[in-house]
Parts: sequence; structure tokens; C-alpha cells
Amino acid sequence: MSRKTLRLGLIYFAATLLVLYTLLPIIWVLLTSFKAETEIVSFPPHVFPQHVTFDNYSRMFETDYRYYARNSLIVGVVGTALVMVLGIASGYSYSKFFTYKAKNAMMIFIIIARMVPEIAVIIPLYFLMQTYNLYDSKTGLILMLAAMAFPLATWLLKTFFDDVPVSITEAATIDGCSSIGVLVRVILPISWPAIASTVTITFLTIWNSFLIPLVFTKSVESKTLPVAISEIAYGEYGVNWGGLSAIAIITIVPVFVIGLFAQKYLTAGLTAGAEKG
Repeated sequence: MSRKTLRLGLIYFAATLLVLYTLLPIIWVLLTSFKAETEIVSFPPHVFPQHVTFDNYSRMFETDYRYYARNSLIVGVVGTALVMVLGIASGYSYSKFFTYKAKNAMMIFIIIARMVPEIAVIIPLYFLMQTYNLYDSKTGLILMLAAMAFPLATWLLKTFFDDVPVSITEAATIDGCSSIGVLVRVILPISWPAIASTVTITFLTIWNSFLIPLVFTKSVESKTLPVAISEIAYGEYGVNWGGLSAIAIITIVPVFVIGLFAQKYLTAGLTAGAEKG
């Protein structure tokens, strides 16, 4: 056996182990969501459901958990839109096309803001939300999660915009475009892969957020799906494994769909940020 064949064999073996490590828990949760409660706790356990049932899903949508799904979708979409509007403007202002005082200091501040853990700002955020009557509201949740996702989006977009050739923007300026015109008519149309990858990362960051929604929501009108999962996992009457599996799959589906359709743009965008023309 040649050294090249052995190397390829080891790579494929490692890749197979990684795929199994990633997918097996999800497959087990998916299969559990179609089992009745008696079958879930039976011993020895059955890998595949003996009698497929959709009761776990129907119960989730018949209770308050359907509102949690709606809240997660609203917070995710609106929060991502807010981050992208502000992130595009901020990333453009920090790109190589502008030079001004304190630019580097402000960029460092953005990096530091990204490094601060959420738990470190919980108490001041709590008093801030209480002061402006934003506690337990989707508006307050959107603002906080958008603020958490904003630094990373800004830095990613700034990196992508830096890869746009100066000659293109200079030609647009000569043709009479203002700074905003250059951004809207030149930079954004050729940066769609980068924008799509940033949208995907931002949405998934907000969608998967747990600590902020857990602390700052208490009613059905504002709780999100990650909070719902914790409520089922630590319920008053024990763990509802069927319901927990069902709502976990419901939470995973949007992530899977977005990753499936945005894979090409995500890869292209992340690669573009590492290239130097």
C-alpha cells in the first residue's frame, strides 16, 4: 500500500468518524420524536420507532410552544435585518476606502465588544431594559441580540469590502457616484456571497441565543424556542422526552434549511474574506 493511499484512507476514516459524531445525535433525536412516551422509556431501547406517531409534534403546536416558534422567527428575521443595515454601513465606513482619525481605535473597540461574554453585561442590561420598559418584549430582545451580533457582522463585512478593487470604486466616483452611490451601485452587487454568508451567520447566532432570552423574557409573547427547550428539559413533572425531541427538531429545521440553501454563498463569502487580490 502506497503512502498516498494510506493518507487518503486515514482522511476518509477521520471524515467518516466526524460525520457520525455530528449526525448520530440528531438522527437519534429525530427518531425519538416519532416514538410514544412508553416506547421512549422502554428497556431495552428501540433504535427505530415500532409505531410511528406524530403526537409529540401535534402537542407542541397545540400548546404555547407554537408562539415560541413565532417569536424566534420574528426576532431572528428582524434582528438580522437590523444588524445587516447597520453592519453594512459600519463595515463600509471602516473599510480601506475611508481614512479618518480614531478609525483603528474604533475597530479595536468593536473587536473587544465581540469578546465580552453575555453574562458580563446581564445586570446592566437588565436595569436598562427595566428603565425603558423593554423587559419581556420582543423589541428589547431584538435590540439586545442585534447588539450582540453586530460586532462580528461589521468585522466580516469590513473584511469583504476591503477585497473590492479600488480601481472599480474610483471609476464609479469619476462617473459621478457619491460614497453612498458607490456602496449601493458597485460594492453591494458584487458582494452578495459575502452578504449572504454574513446574513446566515447572524441569523443563526440570534436564532440559537439562549442566555439573553432566558433572562429577559417571562411571557408567551416574547419567549423563544431555546427557552422552550429548557422548560421541557427541566419541567415540573420530569422530562418530556418526546416533546423535547420534537421541539429540538423544530428548532433545527430552519438551521438545516438555511445551511442547505446558503452553503454555496457561505463558502464563497468566507473564502472571499481570506483572499487578497
